[in-house]
Amino acid sequence: MVSCNDYLETKPKSFVTPEFYYRNESELTAALMGVYSELGNTNESTYSRFLSLEAPSSNDEQLRRGANTAIIADLYNTSASYDNFFNCWTTLYSGIQRANLLLKNIDKAVASQSIKDNIRGEALFLRAYYHFILVGYWGDVPLKLASTNSVNHVNVAKTSSSEVYSKIMEDMALAFNLVDDSFALGNVGRVSKNAISGILARVYLHAAGRLKNPSFYNQARSLTQEIIQSDKYSLNPDYKQIFINHTANIYDLKESLWEVEFFFDNSSSSSNEHERFGSTIGIRNRDNKTGFAQGNYTATGLLFDLYREGDKRRDWNIAPFYYLDNDKNNGTAEYLPNYKWGRYVAKWRREYQTGVYNKNFGGVNWPLLRYADVLLMFAEAENEVNNGPTADAYNAINQVRRRAYGFPVNQANTITDLPPGLNKDTFFKWVKDERSRELAFEGLRKLDLLRWGLLESTMQEMITIINSTAPGGSQNPLGYSGRDATLRPYQNFTSRDVVFPIPTQEMSLNRLITQNTGW
Repeated sequence: MVSCNDYLETKPKSFVTPEFYYRNESELTAALMGVYSELGNTNESTYSRFLSLEAPSSNDEQLRRGANTAIIADLYNTSASYDNFFNCWTTLYSGIQRANLLLKNIDKAVASQSIKDNIRGEALFLRAYYHFILVGYWGDVPLKLASTNSVNHVNVAKTSSSEVYSKIMEDMALAFNLVDDSFALGNVGRVSKNAISGILARVYLHAAGRLKNPSFYNQARSLTQEIIQSDKYSLNPDYKQIFINHTANIYDLKESLWEVEFFFDNSSSSSNEHERFGSTIGIRNRDNKTGFAQGNYTATGLLFDLYREGDKRRDWNIAPFYYLDNDKNNGTAEYLPNYKWGRYVAKWRREYQTGVYNKNFGGVNWPLLRYADVLLMFAEAENEVNNGPTADAYNAINQVRRRAYGFPVNQANTITDLPPGLNKDTFFKWVKDERSRELAFEGLRKLDLLRWGLLESTMQEMITIINSTAPGGSQNPLGYSGRDATLRPYQNFTSRDVVFPIPTQEMSLNRLITQNTGW
């Protein structure tokens, strides 16, 4: 009876729509931070826990502890309806949607051109990076280059991996030209030009393997060489200090190029980045005051054997002790020398955490790109481009190895340096193993194996290795529950598991998308 009267106020007051936002530098920056925030979304679907732990495990470095019969991604026993697949998928596309909205509306803001250029560059890079994660774990995925403006716009077909990689490369190259390093000065949470170059080099290495196009090694080599020659970065002389810094909220602007930043706890309802990986891994510990950790992930015996005596990385990355009765206050006990399986992942130790303590949440930053990775990427690409290692390739990997043993990185050392006369294949084997020793548990190994075409064979080889070297029974209080439990993820793994399934929820809504093979 009152329908002809204009009683409805159509301008929203409780939330902001694009028409009433993106007006100035402050709002552009806030929108950009919203794009970044999906890297560590508090729903644990990205680097808060899923992309740091569950998605890249189990492999030849690490596996989930215990006789776990749960339905979970790193036991390779899930279905397309598994929640974490859907949560990760939607969070990544949420980041892409936020980037697209920002890119669409940025030019209407009243702000200097330099501000707009930098924010445009960071948004382009992040949109590309989210697509890079998607294509890495899912293969062919929808390429979203415009914002979704209606709930009815849900039908989007897959784009071929080659086209997705091509657009990622294009956008990251453009981002490099737009980004001003001054905006990231003193902060590794926002990307610099060199951070963009380093991630783009990683993209080229993945594309070289996944698309079977070795020409991409040339670009990876050039980009990493430019970073090295910039003289802006160097290896931290103390390997363990890198990860103490992550935990203690200390920026290392020489070793670290890009990190996911997290709040210390989840007490603020307005924040959206709470870290859960620190309390999930670590040396199992009941002490809620200074270092609660579930100890859900352990190193494999294969990784333990990759380290040689004198390599300081081994006993930092792989716990050489456990807490008695799982309680830190009761002291520590040394492992027996023959205990190789079931040692806890110890790369990040909550005892170094500063700020407000929370049992489950922490402020440990997650490393997305370190200088050591840049050196190893260069060594790999240089070897591929020249059909064998050059002096520069040797120097790059030897720097990483010298630091690992506590020696000066720029001085030749007979203890650490690779033997001369290696050919292309034998040098690659050294690079492959060195990446595992140096970058263990940093979420890179599984996708490295996949780009090298070694994931399926490695998972099968692990069955033989476990049967021949792992103890038959449990080793309490270690994180080892016996051979049968250790074998489970590797026995479950099949060819379908080289990629994740398209989530069931996406399949039910998107009539143009098709399921990945085997799912």
